[in-house]
Amino acid sequence: MKKISLLPLASAFALAAFPAAAEKVGNVGAVNVAAHGTPPGAAKRPLAVGLGVEKRERIETTGAGSAQIVFNDSSTMTVGRNSSVVIDDFVYNGSNGSQGVSVAKGVMRFVGGGVSHGSGATLKTPTASIGVRGGSVLVRIGGECEALIVHQNGVAEVAGAGGSQTLNRPGFGVCARSGGVSEPFRVPGETIASLNAQMASQIGQSGGAKVKPKNSDANFALGDTPPPSVEPSPGLDALGPVWAGNAIVQSRTNVENQPAPPVVVEEQEYYPEYPGEEQWR
Repeated sequence: MKKISLLPLASAFALAAFPAAAEKVGNVGAVNVAAHGTPPGAAKRPLAVGLGVEKRERIETTGAGSAQIVFNDSSTMTVGRNSSVVIDDFVYNGSNGSQGVSVAKGVMRFVGGGVSHGSGATLKTPTASIGVRGGSVLVRIGGECEALIVHQNGVAEVAGAGGSQTLNRPGFGVCARSGGVSEPFRVPGETIASLNAQMASQIGQSGGAKVKPKNSDANFALGDTPPPSVEPSPGLDALGPVWAGNAIVQSRTNVENQPAPPVVVEEQEYYPEYPGEEQWR
């Protein structure tokens, strides 16, 4: 009689009983309720400071919620109110890797870390793909732009239907619609302030800190060096929260992961003024 080994069958049952360990890609650096995460194959859970986040996890916030995710390469992702994002991919070996995030709705700020400074990180919206290299961007889904991408630091390449645009000046952005990507334009300060407000803590919120941080604490950690004075301003109001410390996180983690102030050189180059979103219909 032919003998049949039961070892492979036993191994298969063991693998089924003990699924592969979750792939942790970072931690929650700050959170205001209500914000939730849904790991792949698991139930939705409330986010809390220090909680590990996984690859392919969906992060969602309500009208009073916001969260900051600190990835293993020191990059950060701040998710504003009424937003939904998915961590598509994250691999980092200490010097290079890959990183991908999809923004389904709402507002998000991404500040690049190790991956962004190497091979580059990729952000996806319903209408565009954004390559971020060594920098930071603001992204808003919705409104007449469909997707508004605002440059803050470094270089961002926005690709959509029919072509792409490069953003390398703070405070300039593009509208990425289903029909294509607009020319870069100067984004109004009030628009940038509105985006930042959607990610900032509201009255009574502290980002999950047991002891509520104060502006003096944030300013002490950030230092006294102000942004460069440039006339006319090329949109440095977009970087205001970096130094002011009034965004969602005023913790040491957030401070250490913010980009350095850009060195701005006034160029004799034509950029159209912001035409108003109604013209991008």
